[in-house]
Amino acid sequence: MQLTNGNLYWQKKSKIERTYPYLTHDTSCDVLVIGGGITGAITAYFLAKEGAHVILAEKNIVGYGSTSAASALLEYQLNVDMYRLEKMLGENATNRIYRLCLDAIDKLEKIDKNLSKNTGFKRQDAIYYTNKFMQKSAMSKEYLYRKNAGFNTYFIDSHSMLNLNSGILTKGASAIMNPYLFTQALCEELNDMPNVEVYENTRIDDIKPLVDGVLSRTNNKFKIVSTSVIFSSGYETLKYFDKAPVELYKTFTIVSKPLKELKNFDTSFTARDNLEPYHYLRFDTNGRILFGGEDVKLTERFNDLKYLNSVATDKYRRLENILQKTLYNISDIETEYCFNATQVMSKDSLPIIDEMPNMPNCFCNIGLGTNGILYSVIGANMLKNAVKGLYTKDMNMFRIDR
Repeated sequence: MQLTNGNLYWQKKSKIERTYPYLTHDTSCDVLVIGGGITGAITAYFLAKEGAHVILAEKNIVGYGSTSAASALLEYQLNVDMYRLEKMLGENATNRIYRLCLDAIDKLEKIDKNLSKNTGFKRQDAIYYTNKFMQKSAMSKEYLYRKNAGFNTYFIDSHSMLNLNSGILTKGASAIMNPYLFTQALCEELNDMPNVEVYENTRIDDIKPLVDGVLSRTNNKFKIVSTSVIFSSGYETLKYFDKAPVELYKTFTIVSKPLKELKNFDTSFTARDNLEPYHYLRFDTNGRILFGGEDVKLTERFNDLKYLNSVATDKYRRLENILQKTLYNISDIETEYCFNATQVMSKDSLPIIDEMPNMPNCFCNIGLGTNGILYSVIGANMLKNAVKGLYTKDMNMFRIDR
């Protein structure tokens, strides 16, 4: 299946500055991380900082898969309202998950400060809003839940740029970055560490759990013997589940041409509406607007490229119309890039961080939905201990069979 499609903005904006070899010999390590996207890079980083000997294996080019089509919208808020999630999980678990997401932004910010490249990372405010009057009471209810949970939150009924009826602004609760550059920079740092090896064009075709470890084989029949394996590629990992508790969606994004007009406004925020399907808004550091969403459930028909392009064209047109109505003080917004990606979603919008079923010593770190990058940080932080047999209580919230 083609996971990404269209004119990928991050690939066009950022060149491939460093390449990595493919594996050409049998080898061993403490942990094999499968998948060289942003999730794999983050997972390998947390393990390496614990002193583990890590091999990061990417079947294509580092950061050039789903990462290059990510919005990199790093928001503490979930796809499910806090008051709705509380009905499913309870107050303590819901508050804990929101806190973990906020803490994940802090962790990413610390990592980014030590990277050699400018990845465009910026801490920002998060806005959750509606432009429908009938949704104001629901927004007020959500605001009280977040306020009572202790977040630095304000209820708003107007904004200098956003056409909203009501909304929730949370100070410092989001961030943006270039996900491809971040992945490249992080892999460069990893590769320079004595206890890490990074390989591209190295596909893992066979995985066999052993009594005291795991034997993996590459597409070229080389062996990797490791104490543990961590799957960090969401879509590729699904084939190891008998019945994965997830669904696949196509999500669509447009990127505007640079707008000089944006200099007249405060753009230090990210925004997401409460519509179904939802829409998100963020700004790049060069005066561009990224606007996306319009998620649609994936079916076999999307394997037909003609059908996919037809649906995508309609979705891009809808996004352009909705964006123009959303930013009521910005006119003549021209689109330069359009692309779509395949997204793995769970019904409760939470990630899967767990040991693989019937595969001892094999774990998965699957960040799902728009919060995928933050979920990857949460998972990496948990799995650095889980591979040692130290399971945290928080992992119960992200089990496969929850």
